[in-house]
Amino acid sequence: MSASKSGLFFLATFFIFSLVQSTEFVPCFIWSNKRTNEHIPALNKVSQDIFKENIEQYLKDDPLIVLFAEQTLSPEDFAQKDERGLTFSNLAKLAKSLKVSYLPYVQNPIKALKHLDVTVTEVPLDKFGKNFEIPETDILIVNLNDAKDSESRSDMLKRHDAAIPEIYEYLASTNNNVLGMYTAHHTSWVVSEEVIKSRQARSLMGVENSETAKAGEKVVEKADEVPEKFYNHTDVYLYISNATYINDKNEEKEVSLTYSVENSSSIIVLNLDCTEFKLRIEFSSNGSVGYWEQVGNITANTSEGEFVLKSTASIYAPKGFSYHCGDQYFSAEKFSIKLQDFQIQLFFDEPSTTGKFGDAYDCVGFTTVPIWSGLFVTTILLIIMSIGITMMMDIRTMDRFDDAKGKTITINAE
Repeated sequence: MSASKSGLFFLATFFIFSLVQSTEFVPCFIWSNKRTNEHIPALNKVSQDIFKENIEQYLKDDPLIVLFAEQTLSPEDFAQKDERGLTFSNLAKLAKSLKVSYLPYVQNPIKALKHLDVTVTEVPLDKFGKNFEIPETDILIVNLNDAKDSESRSDMLKRHDAAIPEIYEYLASTNNNVLGMYTAHHTSWVVSEEVIKSRQARSLMGVENSETAKAGEKVVEKADEVPEKFYNHTDVYLYISNATYINDKNEEKEVSLTYSVENSSSIIVLNLDCTEFKLRIEFSSNGSVGYWEQVGNITANTSEGEFVLKSTASIYAPKGFSYHCGDQYFSAEKFSIKLQDFQIQLFFDEPSTTGKFGDAYDCVGFTTVPIWSGLFVTTILLIIMSIGITMMMDIRTMDRFDDAKGKTITINAE
């Protein structure tokens, strides 16, 4: 009896797993050099059977279907970009010269093509060259399974984005009816626990390097980030996206900062140095219970001497939290310093090794200028409405009228 139950449990598990696998949806990018896609499904998600029927409509015109098959692809991949631009910049250009349609969620499109009653030929990407002979087939599947150990996924997709138009143009030169398709076997957008831990709202929020960060080093998560932006110290986490020096003539100059930390028993001193100034800020955790805060004067040494600076907002946060300000200003009579996206966190009790900021305690107070404006306008409206309603409630109807059968009022005028 137990053996039969185990067998049923195994079959049920296998069925559920197969059902989940069969409901995997991937994007499908379709273009043609002959006509527009007249078979666009009305639903957002296209099932395998509906997609198969749409392709059968295309086959009535006897086209050469060339399908470029990635191993993994998701709609989010088409929105990715870096400093060089969009990942699929060449595919985006196809929409300007060819007839393009895009289906974001298609169920098993490659399986649907293989189940058609036509000839299907699969070739790897590296087979294409100047002497490549186009095989006699109805559907040509180009497998893009050529990932290299030395390149990232973004670089691989960019390389495929450059190769796809070249191959398509080569096929279109010998056939005036070529239907191109770009899709994948599986989706690449998998939300697992590991992905959630590594996902960041901002690039500064964490440094997950394979090597442990040493104290006092500038640690960068990605190679293309500026090293001066995020400073990872065992006692201080600091992020500044851009630093600007503004002189008395209101002339702005971007500066590159270097950081250093002085740590005593209860005071942590942060030094921000550049050619124009040397900024010194002291922090302590003894002033307020449960908080760390900036104490003493904020000073800056320049070529003209030492100045005491005023901050636009007090720098403090609860322990375990970070302080953040979009534009943090330190001002003196002759100059001011602006730090954009300024975020800092101090660790007094014990050194931190997480490499991640705590929740941000923003410099904007609970009641901002827009909030005060809204409250003021709302108060004025309430006062006007109250006066109006009060005056309407004081309106009284007439309770005495002239007697139509009685003597009329006579007024003698002299």
